[in-house]
Amino acid sequence: MIRTPVLVVVDTSFSLLYGPLRLRLKSYMTSLELFRRVIPVEVAESAGSDLIALAVQGASRSPRAAFFPFRYLEGARYYKNQNPEIPVFVMGGSDSSRAGTDLTFVSTDIAQDLYRAGLFAAYFAGNDKGILFFMDGDLSMEYRNAFRQGLKDQGFINDPYFLSVTTEYSAYSDIGCVVTAGPAAKYVERNLKIPLIVFSWVDPSLTPRSVKLVFDDSPIALAAKVLKSSEPAEEIYVSSEPVLLFDRLEEKKDFRMISRFSKEKFEKI
Repeated sequence: MIRTPVLVVVDTSFSLLYGPLRLRLKSYMTSLELFRRVIPVEVAESAGSDLIALAVQGASRSPRAAFFPFRYLEGARYYKNQNPEIPVFVMGGSDSSRAGTDLTFVSTDIAQDLYRAGLFAAYFAGNDKGILFFMDGDLSMEYRNAFRQGLKDQGFINDPYFLSVTTEYSAYSDIGCVVTAGPAAKYVERNLKIPLIVFSWVDPSLTPRSVKLVFDDSPIALAAKVLKSSEPAEEIYVSSEPVLLFDRLEEKKDFRMISRFSKEKFEKI
């Protein structure tokens, strides 16, 4: 309690999507992991840069670090100008937005995430069914191969189907697992029983039971990983946090084996 805290800026929409209770529990667990308090600082979505900086300063005058979502980049810059001695991290953003700043940008290690997603997807699908990957936009060959490598390392020999989230697809009887890296509502509304892996900040308790795994790359989930990284840098890559919903798994005896997938490292070959 006497150590300087870590501040994470969130807005009302994020709090509702993530789940208020889940946000409190995650802050508490991350505090134990870092041995210092992790305090969410909730701001209005329409708040200006000065008000955001004021809210962060009100939470602590000298925090260990402050995390801002990219949508509040200007607020992060304003806060950094007012507090140059405090490390400020911004989650995401394009290269052009990073020029001329002394902020640290945090990016998701997509290849690592997709490799682990491949391990899980192969387990859920088995070898007699296909795997469907819904993409929000294009997915580079590097990232597709990382996903394929995860499938291969788990013994899955077939090639997955990569489709846009807007694609109309109906042959679900041949599919053993669906992965969605984009809006999943269209698929979820079909109320199919196929295991689903979701990349989202959504509260897992609000998802249908077909969702077996949620990859969480929200600021509150990545804060501990960022602060444990070896050296300060202009950009830090960290992997998402896989949230495995154990109560939705049929094979209870495989908990330990499945949990191991969350720690496997991607090695490009």
